Amino acid sequence: MNSWLMHALAMTVVFCCRDALSCPMRCTCHFSAKTTEVVCPDADLSSFPGDGLPGNTTSLTIHWQHCLSVLTELHLPGNKLSSSPADLLKGLHYLHTIDLTDNELQEIPAYVFHHAPLLNLVLKDNRISSIHPDWLPNNSNITWLDLSGNHLMKFPMAQLQSLSHLKVLHLSQNKLKELPVGCLVAHPAQERFNVDQNKIQSLDVKSFCCSGNLTHIFLQKTRLDSLPPTVFQGLKRLDYVDLSDNRLQFLPTGTLDINTSWVELIFNPWHCYAKIEYLWRKLTMESLQSEPKCTAPENLKDRVIATLTRKEMGLPD
Repeated sequence: MNSWLMHALAMTVVFCCRDALSCPMRCTCHFSAKTTEVVCPDADLSSFPGDGLPGNTTSLTIHWQHCLSVLTELHLPGNKLSSSPADLLKGLHYLHTIDLTDNELQEIPAYVFHHAPLLNLVLKDNRISSIHPDWLPNNSNITWLDLSGNHLMKFPMAQLQSLSHLKVLHLSQNKLKELPVGCLVAHPAQERFNVDQNKIQSLDVKSFCCSGNLTHIFLQKTRLDSLPPTVFQGLKRLDYVDLSDNRLQFLPTGTLDINTSWVELIFNPWHCYAKIEYLWRKLTMESLQSEPKCTAPENLKDRVIATLTRKEMGLPD
């Protein structure tokens, strides 16, 4: 599949060195002071309408689906797309992957991804702040969803209810302030959850309820300043948790009583007083693959926690 067809479906293609007032055959052109829109509705169009395409074209719509009926992947990164019509994928019965990374999408309308049997949907690095509840079909087979790098203020719980096959969810670099109780219940197959670089100061004890297949959780740079002691309990397949670069000063007893081989804990302001004993024990008795350091008190600053003595923490021998 050549790159021209990809950009045709993207509906936003800019060309240079052509007459600004020309218009391709079988197409209609709409000119204004700031935009030039070209619409080519002819179902018999057999080639890309390059001849006569205005050099200042800002929007190009082509009804060309019959030529793309066997398309399986569509990659359209960095095309400055600002909208996606409801029939964008109509007729693409074999399309399983679409990548719209680094565009200018602000909202996802209803039905836009209903017309293709998608497995992988990548919408990272756009401006999305609103997603219609009916953006995906009820029987969606999506296993990989990437919404990172957008402007989501709330966890899109209702919009993700139909994703019972989801395995990987990326919500990093948004503006989320909390994870609702049972936010992952609708995704029993989910294995990876990326929610780093948000504004989540705390977690509910049931944030990961009924998510027994989770293997990786990424919570770095989320402003966490506390954790419930049983927040990770029940996650028997959990292999990796990233809690780095947060605001944690100590961990309650029981927090890391999980069968996890790697917990990243660096770049937190750990206070190495008596309350640090639980974390100190975990670090000295188990291999967590991390070497967090003290921030306070001043005489222990930058000391690796695992190297402390009980006396230095103010604990009896």
